[in-house]
Amino acid sequence: MKVLLTRTLTGILFIGIIVLAIVSNAWVLFNVFLIFCCIGLYEYKSLLSKKDIRLDISFYIISLIVYFAIGYIELWKNPYYKIIFPFGLSILFLFFLLMALFNPKQTSPLSYIAASFAGIITIVIPFSFINHFHRMPEGLLLAVFILIWIYDTLAYCVGSLIGKHPLFQRISPKKTWEGTLVAALLTIVLSYFFVYFFQKSNLNSWQWMGLAAIIVTTGTLGDLIESMFKRSLDVKDSGSIMPGHGGILDRFDSMLFALPFILLYLNIIIL
Repeated sequence: MKVLLTRTLTGILFIGIIVLAIVSNAWVLFNVFLIFCCIGLYEYKSLLSKKDIRLDISFYIISLIVYFAIGYIELWKNPYYKIIFPFGLSILFLFFLLMALFNPKQTSPLSYIAASFAGIITIVIPFSFINHFHRMPEGLLLAVFILIWIYDTLAYCVGSLIGKHPLFQRISPKKTWEGTLVAALLTIVLSYFFVYFFQKSNLNSWQWMGLAAIIVTTGTLGDLIESMFKRSLDVKDSGSIMPGHGGILDRFDSMLFALPFILLYLNIIIL
């Protein structure tokens, strides 16, 4: 009972912070998710240390530069962003290659390069993408989070009640096909009615259902991928900053993987 109460109170506080950041101005949104990103990077560092992979200060400096560049500068309005973005990633990769080359203390350069680049791609860039929602129709970012929360809650509840068949036994034996499929179906159905609650979004009911389908598909994959990483490190949670829930990466695993696909859908297909 005490664990359930702790988990509930922590969850309410977490949701409150996110909702407050979303309904505030763009500067508040930028800084709140910058804090989340920094905590996520700290958890990432702690996880890597279990495999004796050490990231130096340059990685964190580059991470902040990337967050500011993508999250703050109106990169998506630049007509050359399709060239700038992959070019920037190439420069990053070359930078980490050089850091491994000129660091005499680096005993495992391949692990260092892979871990550095993976941290940028899977943590920093997705968190920075959050900031692009402030230029989109009102309510879209809040709706995305609500859909993720609905799906996660339904998957947990349905899986606990009727789940019998593991979705991915090798990676996450507690997740079930029953919980996943029922939660996905209900989330997509419920999203049909979002048009009545987020009328300024410029999305019709079918487009809401398309967005929900992307969220439940990519969100599930993101959850499984983080579970794969944690299982390879023999840890249950990425951190302990949120009692009853684990770490920041545990709470954002679905969102971080889903965000690039969500933005692609909203920017190219709809908006």
